[in-house]
Amino acid sequence: MNIRKISNALFNFDVHYPRTIIASAIFITLIFGWKAFDLRMDASMRSGLPRDHKIVRSMEKVDSLFSGSDILIVAVESDSLFDFNTLQKLSFFQDSLESIELISKVTSIFNQKYISANKNGFEIEPLLESIPNDSSGIANLHERLIQSGMVGNLISEDFKTLCFVGQINSSFEYDEFEFRKNIYELVDHFNDSESFYVSSIPITRATVIDYMQRDMRVFTPIALGLCLFLLMLSFKSWTGVFLPFFVVGFSIIWTFGVMGWIDLPLTFIGTLIPVMLVAIANNYGIHIISHYFEYSRSDLVASRGQILKKTIRKVGIPILLAGLTTMVSFLCLLSHSLPRAREMGVLVSFGILVAFILSIIFIPSVLVIVPRPQHLSNKYNLTFIDSFLIKMSKFFIRHSKIILTTLSVIAIWLMLGIKYLKVDTNPDHYFPKSSDLRIANTKISKAFGGSTQMNILVEGDIYDPNVLKNIEMLILHIKKRHEIVTKSYSIVDVIKKMHSGFNGGDIAMEIIPEDRELIHQYMFMYSIASEEDEFDVILDDIEDPAYTQILLRLGEAKTFAISEIVEDTEQFIKANFYDESPMELTGGATLMGVVNHMVIRGQFNSLMVSVFIIFILMAFVFRSFNGGLFATMPMAVSVIMMFGLMGYMNITLNINTSLLTCILVGVGIDYTVHFLWHLRDHIKSGSSIEEAITKTFRISGKGILFNGLSVVLGFSALMFSVFVPVRIFGILIMGSISFCLFGSLAILPALTSLTKPKFLYK
Repeated sequence: MNIRKISNALFNFDVHYPRTIIASAIFITLIFGWKAFDLRMDASMRSGLPRDHKIVRSMEKVDSLFSGSDILIVAVESDSLFDFNTLQKLSFFQDSLESIELISKVTSIFNQKYISANKNGFEIEPLLESIPNDSSGIANLHERLIQSGMVGNLISEDFKTLCFVGQINSSFEYDEFEFRKNIYELVDHFNDSESFYVSSIPITRATVIDYMQRDMRVFTPIALGLCLFLLMLSFKSWTGVFLPFFVVGFSIIWTFGVMGWIDLPLTFIGTLIPVMLVAIANNYGIHIISHYFEYSRSDLVASRGQILKKTIRKVGIPILLAGLTTMVSFLCLLSHSLPRAREMGVLVSFGILVAFILSIIFIPSVLVIVPRPQHLSNKYNLTFIDSFLIKMSKFFIRHSKIILTTLSVIAIWLMLGIKYLKVDTNPDHYFPKSSDLRIANTKISKAFGGSTQMNILVEGDIYDPNVLKNIEMLILHIKKRHEIVTKSYSIVDVIKKMHSGFNGGDIAMEIIPEDRELIHQYMFMYSIASEEDEFDVILDDIEDPAYTQILLRLGEAKTFAISEIVEDTEQFIKANFYDESPMELTGGATLMGVVNHMVIRGQFNSLMVSVFIIFILMAFVFRSFNGGLFATMPMAVSVIMMFGLMGYMNITLNINTSLLTCILVGVGIDYTVHFLWHLRDHIKSGSSIEEAITKTFRISGKGILFNGLSVVLGFSALMFSVFVPVRIFGILIMGSISFCLFGSLAILPALTSLTKPKFLYK
């Protein structure tokens, strides 16, 4: 690689065609910007999985068999819940809820059946025959609710909250915003003295998209404003401010434009793209401007062309390496098992590539045309920042052993916190506890044992007593092993209740009959006395069912606990029913458990791949194993320390924080590359190791410092997000990049001055 020839060719291209380059960049930006407005939002967790994944296939199967797997829960709380007027109004509410087009069925105490024993076996009658209007009628209704098992399912134990469970007849093609609007308008119409709480995955998705759009409108301008502020503070020149700023803006527009042209939706984690590019994409421009200004100040006689040529020759290769390592880091997300994470890696890498190309072509083309900054002609050699950096370098050299020992102790202690790290991919936790969605879900969970549902799909001869006993065995195992499972509902519950009623209501006879024909008769009798769609949610066909599903209510939606249920249940099924009717976990809760596992595996894979590739790349660049080790060590230590800190602070790992390693690896390596590259240049020029460190701090230190501060300040815009994980992600990035920056400006000077590695002298 002939560095001089490459830098000369690049310089000649910029000098000879500056206006063409500028016009071309603006024209391409307009083309991409035109399609950027066509972006659509997608907050679905299911769409983030591969289409051929077994959980996606099973959920689609459940949708077709049982008219959709999404449900709507509306809870109503009142101190006078069983007042005649209140119950009458809620009865009208049920009728109105059922009239909504997407709701196929609503389950509540107003349409549930009650099984009672009689001389002919059992009788099936409505649970609520008429609305009671006196205390004795209310007491009788309470007794029927207790005997029917509705307490804790459709009515709370204190008889102050009841719920309506609506079955949504589609999980794909419908307008979730219109659905949410219709539900809230209905609730507002009936909401008077009672308190209504609404919980539904489609409503959560619609709210997430609303907040995503709000975040995009809020923190993108904030991030750009902070970027402008830092550039102005750093360079005190409009040239130094707007050139990196334009590069950032162009890279964002090009990235979103590509998404628009290929019709790629903007996902939850995709909302981070603008802030990530604001924080990362201006780094290359900052280094060019910083060195250009430094050489302009130190050589007042040289022409703009001479200064620019020297700048490109000095920083071209380090910038190339920095951009390459950052892109490699994000492209390593291609090893992630989640498609959304892979898409994110490619998109951010594309944005960084655009920023790099524009930095080495667009910025020099503008610098060729505009006058050199006049304020840099003042006759002074050191600014306040120069003085500070030089003093800092001498301090780290003088106290290298103490600094390295102290940092090693701190790093080891932080690393031990990794064992406390947990994963959480629950969408409910995107929102603060004070939000309406969190309040509603908390209230419903407290009254009815949870608002999260796990499904198990069973295939076979469902009325076969052996199949039913297998279902019962599986449910008992799950409820015994996992306290998070508060309630269950299956065809087994219905058959056992009917068998007990047929035998005079004897509790001891609440078992599964041994005769398949008797079971079939029970279901036939029930179907005559009930509505036609009574069992649509658990049977595909009441006459001769081939599929049924078990519904499990979860008290908490912590995905690391759900992941344990999924793993344990799958092992139990394989161990006990390997030659029986097929059983598979499905539904929203199972989906969260699967995503939880994929986040952990994808995080580990992408981290290992990115660190290994970048280590090999750095070892090749510096032609030394130690060179690769020195370049990657501060970044690798920072990654481990940050995960340990997350464990100590009980900050969970989610899809957003899984990107943390990519940013740390990709951006953190930039600082070490620039430091070691320029340090080696000064040593080759004849300087001692101590003198080379001081010169590196004076000439390149400001670029490294401004680079790090721009990333920290850029990601601080995430603090204005509505989403809790995004705010946490911002804090983590700010802290972790600070670790990397400190490692480059403290650990490397101390370590290189102490060990004097040979690769710096090659």
